[in-house]
Amino acid sequence: MSSFIVAAVLFGALLHAVWNALIKAQGDRFGAAMLVAIGAGIIGLPAIVYFPAPPPEAWPYIVASSVIHVGYFALVGYAYRHADLGVAYPLTRGSAPFFTAILAFLLVGEALPWNGWLAVVCIAFGIVALSADALMRGGLTWSTGAAAIANAAVIVLYTLIDGLGARVMGNGIAYGAWMVAGTGLLLLIFVAAFNRRTLTDNAARRWPLALICGVLVLGSYGIALWAMTRSPIGLVASLRETSVLIAAILGAVFFHEPFGPKRWLALGFIVGGIVLLRLV
Repeated sequence: MSSFIVAAVLFGALLHAVWNALIKAQGDRFGAAMLVAIGAGIIGLPAIVYFPAPPPEAWPYIVASSVIHVGYFALVGYAYRHADLGVAYPLTRGSAPFFTAILAFLLVGEALPWNGWLAVVCIAFGIVALSADALMRGGLTWSTGAAAIANAAVIVLYTLIDGLGARVMGNGIAYGAWMVAGTGLLLLIFVAAFNRRTLTDNAARRWPLALICGVLVLGSYGIALWAMTRSPIGLVASLRETSVLIAAILGAVFFHEPFGPKRWLALGFIVGGIVLLRLV
């Protein structure tokens, strides 16, 4: 991976952590997650007008990913109801890179060198270990843990679908715009049918935040999809998950979540994984 791709993916990780922290800061986190996804779809509309329509072979990926992302945003909102940002976020994202790399190898033949696999393992271990302190304090319910594990599986699935779909389309930004627009449309229909108050309560305060987060969602994922068209999917997915470091720092600063020695040790594993990724 070139230095420019590494820097771009890390910047996308920053954007990803910020929009998750903004959801965590809201009172109704489930409703906020729904609005953020809808906001991202609205932000994606100008892009899909600007870019040409996807080729026929890209549509199955876009449709499948849009449906899967509905579940992703629902699980994000649920997890943040019952756990710290520094717990739910690492658990959700932590196990995804390793399994993404394995499936990318098994399904599309992306063979990584030994230091690439070591980097994936280091980053995944470090991310999961970030939540160790909070788990030992009992800061996680069974239902939230189940939601985090389910969302990790969702992340693996949509990462592989979107990585391949972006390659088929040949333009990661355009693919991301169509995908988030589809996700936003599906969630808008769902919320309007079953929870209309999410769209109307405190609209003046909530919609600006939803649109700002929508920009962050599209930007962070667009960068990742662009990188996946130029580098192995497993490596990009692993590097992107370093956003949990930023989320842990945001949790400590803004939500007063502890950041003890075990989390600093986890930080060492993640930094080591980043260095190894750069050497791949």
